[in-house]
Amino acid sequence: MNDAGADVQVRSLSAWLLGEGYRFATPGAFLEAFAERLCQAGLPLCRLTLTLSQLHPVFRAVTFQWYRGEAATEIPRRRENMTSRIFSHSPIALAMRTRAPLRRRLVGPEAELDFPVLEEFRDKGITDYYVVPLDFGGPQDGGITTYSSDRVDGFDRSHVALIDQLTPALNLVGTVHADRRSIEGLLTTYVGEEPARRILGGEVVRGVGHTVRAVVWWCDLRGFTRLSEGLARDDMLGLLNTYFAAAVDAVHEQDGEVLKFMGDAVLAIFRCEDGDDCSAAQRALAAVRDLQDALAEANRERMALGEPAIECGIALHLGPVMYGNIGAPERLDFTVIGPTVNRVSRLAQLCGPLGETVVLSADVAGAAAIAVRPLGRHVFKGLEEEQAAFAPA
Repeated sequence: MNDAGADVQVRSLSAWLLGEGYRFATPGAFLEAFAERLCQAGLPLCRLTLTLSQLHPVFRAVTFQWYRGEAATEIPRRRENMTSRIFSHSPIALAMRTRAPLRRRLVGPEAELDFPVLEEFRDKGITDYYVVPLDFGGPQDGGITTYSSDRVDGFDRSHVALIDQLTPALNLVGTVHADRRSIEGLLTTYVGEEPARRILGGEVVRGVGHTVRAVVWWCDLRGFTRLSEGLARDDMLGLLNTYFAAAVDAVHEQDGEVLKFMGDAVLAIFRCEDGDDCSAAQRALAAVRDLQDALAEANRERMALGEPAIECGIALHLGPVMYGNIGAPERLDFTVIGPTVNRVSRLAQLCGPLGETVVLSADVAGAAAIAVRPLGRHVFKGLEEEQAAFAPA
């Protein structure tokens, strides 16, 4: 292709990237469309990847990978894996450190297989491998694109020039998709998956919400004040993180939603889908058992090390809750409120005085259809009627 034709091609692809690249719902969908256009432009492409850095407590980046004739796949990159010896000795890691492109021919007299992964690519039929860093211009690490060819002669000079000339536009598209991923990931981390989905969907005005029927879970540590006074800061943080991790895993395993941490307490809900109170109550009780098992295992290890055991009290109540935004106009909380939440917090206060790990309301006990022990009727501040309490038999 002559220079004039190449310039037209670059302008056309750059215009598509800037005009359409950010509109795709996912980076994977964008990558598939971008790969198709590169192939139509004559690039002998058999594999294309896009790695986006992201702000996330667990994942440092995510890679989207396309192979000719296949749909794009998503590969999360955990933080610890990106500091491993294997990753550190890879062409991607080198490009991230130097922020400079890196090209390797994998066959023929110019072959340079100085990284173990390149031998794997060669064995899959790849002949040419080009790594190009992306610059997102912010606190993140940017991104990486890799272009692979299985053409006998690999990429020629015009192919590499095309890739290089498209990189500035790809920087902007990558920035948009990386920022979206970070926003989604951070919101999910801090407020939960369903609230994050609703917030990003536009539910951001105070008072916006809806009523749902759910089993409300309230769990808090026993002896928290004593522990916080007696333990060093790092030991207390370690204890809290172990407890919170076990509680979150237990709730999520049973399709519940953790809404917030309040000091040492965990507030979660198990929705009554299609009016099925029984299923929600049974899932909540299964989560209780899962948490008890996890803490029992953690406590065996802690006590072997001379560390205090983690004990908690859990209360469950069933009823309608308002699920949505409350707070000040510019400082909101997405949570649940209402009489159901008030009552479950009062039930949780019975765990210590009654020496019980789990306290159920009459509604949960009836919905779960399990054998229970009556714990009497109790008067709570702010509630006129006595409240019956039960424990699993």
